Amino acid sequence: MKVLVFCLWGISASVLADDLMSVYQQAVYADPNLKAAGFQFEVSAAQQAQAGGALLPQISANVNISYNNRKSVNDLQLGDDEYKGERYSVGLTQSLIDVAKIYNWKRYQSLTDKSLIDLYQAQQVLMYDVVERYFTVLAEQDNWLLISQETETTARQLEQIKRQFEKHLVKITDVYELEAKLDSLIADAIEAEALIDIAKQGLIELTGMPFKQLSTLRSDIEFAKLQGDLQLLTEQAQLNSPLIRAQEMEIEAADYDLTSQQARHLPVVDLELQYYNTDTGYQNTQTPTIDTKVAAININIPIFSGGATQQRAHEAAMQLELGKQQKIALLRSVEKETRDAFLTANASVRRIKAANRALHSSVKAREAMEKGFSYGMQSIGDVLISQAREYMAKRDLLTSKYIYIKNRIRFERASGILSPASLEEINQWLEIRPAAG
Repeated sequence: MKVLVFCLWGISASVLADDLMSVYQQAVYADPNLKAAGFQFEVSAAQQAQAGGALLPQISANVNISYNNRKSVNDLQLGDDEYKGERYSVGLTQSLIDVAKIYNWKRYQSLTDKSLIDLYQAQQVLMYDVVERYFTVLAEQDNWLLISQETETTARQLEQIKRQFEKHLVKITDVYELEAKLDSLIADAIEAEALIDIAKQGLIELTGMPFKQLSTLRSDIEFAKLQGDLQLLTEQAQLNSPLIRAQEMEIEAADYDLTSQQARHLPVVDLELQYYNTDTGYQNTQTPTIDTKVAAININIPIFSGGATQQRAHEAAMQLELGKQQKIALLRSVEKETRDAFLTANASVRRIKAANRALHSSVKAREAMEKGFSYGMQSIGDVLISQAREYMAKRDLLTSKYIYIKNRIRFERASGILSPASLEEINQWLEIRPAAG
């Protein structure tokens, strides 16, 4: 399809996705929504051409060849005869004044422009979906990995506690507490595995094919705040948003449609040129061959059509008002989306720094608790709590990073500036490591 050539990166269906860009390339190749938007543009372009064709000359030709047998009846002495009749005609009709057709053509021009913007919007949505689903998979894999690490640590501790219990160094309640913690972690791991599969299916829905593993986020990335005045950024987003631009094209199309429907009350003027060549007359009676040339101006004046014309104009007027209200709703939605994404992304930068400090503190606290337990100063419950806090801090740190990335892309999508270059930049933050789960 012509309009998608610039989107297709010349990839083959056999490529296995392992980083963000390769996943995106597969999605561009396979996403049905993007293809549907491209086909819708082609449909709109064809409809525009049809509407424009109604303003161009309409030429038709007719050929009639007949075999005629004539007999006299009721004692009329006309005789019987047989003859071959021929009739040829060519006609041309050209609209001279037809306001309804002109504005109908303009309406389809606006709808074609809208479908092109819809195609651009589909590309933006696809890029956002790829990032969102890609990092959802990573988040679920990280969750599983942390649970697995905590499970392994807890299992080792349980074996140690059991040996200490056999030597009467700890209480049976310590054993029970660790066993309960281990059983809970095993259940969490089972659920985490299911969530990984669900997240992967969300990504496969875009690419249409499975993948072996995904590159993961590097730990040395410096996450920077989004810069700029939020009010100005919001106003710019409203100007650039493909959703709002598409709605403006729809309003323009509705305005043209209203004018077209109102113009159906006006006279229509056509030029008509006709040429006839025939040797048959009324009821196919044989006549000498006659050439006839006609040039005419036809004026059609609509008077009354049962109120249908008026109601179509009323419908078009209401569609125009509906489009205007939908634009107001979109303006507010884009403003909210832009603000939310901007503020959430920048808050995530601060949260990442705080989570780093919290992780550092929780590691120290866990080490202190384990040392205290070895001297009999802390209970196993205190150790388990400190370990849980450490893993929670690790999970919070990773989650904050993913929230930043998703909201950064969300901000660019809301602003209408999301591009493959945005994905390429994030792709540089990834590295290939053994897959979790």
